[in-house]
Amino acid sequence: MASPLDQMPDMISKMGAGSGTNTKKMVQDLVQAERAPTEKRLNQRKQEVQQELSALGKMRSAMSQFRDAVKGLGEADAYSGVKAESSDDGVASISAQRGALPGRHTVQVEQLAQGQRLATPSGAFEERSATLGSGRLTLVNGRGEEQTVRIGEEQSKLPGVRDAINEQAEGVRASIVDDGEGPRLVLSTQESGAGNALQQIRVAPSEGGEQQAGGESPAGEEGGGSESGLGRLAALRYSAEQEAEGQQGAPGGGMEQLQPAADAVAVIDGMRVREESNKLEGALQGATLELQGKGRAQVSVEQKTGLAEKNIQGLIEAYNKVQGQLDQLSAYDPESEQAAPLQGDATVRSLSSQLSRALTAPVPALGDEPPQSLGDLGVKTERDGSLSLDSARLQEAVGQHPQQVTRLMTDPESGVVARVQGVLKDALGRDSVLDMRKEGLQDRLEGISEEREELDERMAQREEQLREQFSSMNSRVAELNKTSDFLESRLANSKQGGKE
Repeated sequence: MASPLDQMPDMISKMGAGSGTNTKKMVQDLVQAERAPTEKRLNQRKQEVQQELSALGKMRSAMSQFRDAVKGLGEADAYSGVKAESSDDGVASISAQRGALPGRHTVQVEQLAQGQRLATPSGAFEERSATLGSGRLTLVNGRGEEQTVRIGEEQSKLPGVRDAINEQAEGVRASIVDDGEGPRLVLSTQESGAGNALQQIRVAPSEGGEQQAGGESPAGEEGGGSESGLGRLAALRYSAEQEAEGQQGAPGGGMEQLQPAADAVAVIDGMRVREESNKLEGALQGATLELQGKGRAQVSVEQKTGLAEKNIQGLIEAYNKVQGQLDQLSAYDPESEQAAPLQGDATVRSLSSQLSRALTAPVPALGDEPPQSLGDLGVKTERDGSLSLDSARLQEAVGQHPQQVTRLMTDPESGVVARVQGVLKDALGRDSVLDMRKEGLQDRLEGISEEREELDERMAQREEQLREQFSSMNSRVAELNKTSDFLESRLANSKQGGKE
């Protein structure tokens, strides 16, 4: 039987000294074995949090789509309204508001409304820098309303007169146009209709009194007579009497009428209508006519049908879609024993419950008047939590209580759509419940990252510790190897001496 001394060389060899054992790999394997459980736990937690974040993103997307689907459903026009059409929009177009009376009408446009344009005679001024002087211009419209334009010395030239009119006069726009014979001062009324036309322009130069039709400006350097200074504008006047007499301007060169003002004239169902503008707002109850050109057109106003059913059905479909997505994100499959990322999540349960109540609860603003809830309109909850619509019952409710149906859906305080939009605002708005959940999950991810950094530091220290231990062990093994060599030598000598 071999003695312990005989077995010692093999024992030392198995320790790794001189045997080629990779102590570096041994350290790495030991560190990895110690690290693995914690790292696995952190990886699993990170995966779970990322799955929840992804599910929250899908949840937010579903709620956003629902919000988009209910846009406009809080307006009364989504449940009752009218449509207006014209056989020829080039003659007259029509628009109608809620409450407009249905009907068909014939519109014959005889004349379009237009504004007035006056201009000084061609050749009255040789250049734009012509000096006219200072004073006052009194503009009188077809209703006898007067407004005064004061022209200072710094505005005495033709461009200054133009600027003074534009700065001080309402409803009149002045410009300077050169027709090749010299600059012409052009006045245009900004509103159409005969009542807005300039019927008279009176001039009062700064050195004299106001000039009346047929009179002359006082003579003088600045005021001048009818041939010089601002006094020349005394002859640049236009009046209704001149138009009636077929005159283009006064003998001294009064303003010429390039385009007379006119009212719009239309015959609607045999009745003649005259307005200052081409927009006729009172001719048909609840409707507005826009006259576009001379001619005849047929216009109609009709009640829209099926709006309530279309939009309530759309609301129900959008609700069923978002609830289906919420159910999918929080489901549990007993066969595979797999839970969705948000299974049992309080946020999902709360939002699902709030949306359900917002749609199905009665509307307090309606009091005791029917219908009071979507249930009264034929909406019922199925076993799986989805909603369905009884079309016949809805049509009956709309036929009997059209205003109540509209109010049930659109009341700004407690109507169905207002309540749904309130829930969605709380869910998707700034500092919403979904934002807070997202921030909480992101904080958890940051916490996991910090734990991973701490693990890295701890494992680095452990690796260093193991390296020191293995280094010490190697030193010890080296000493044992020396001892082993010495003993082997002594044993060999002892055996050899025994044989001798």
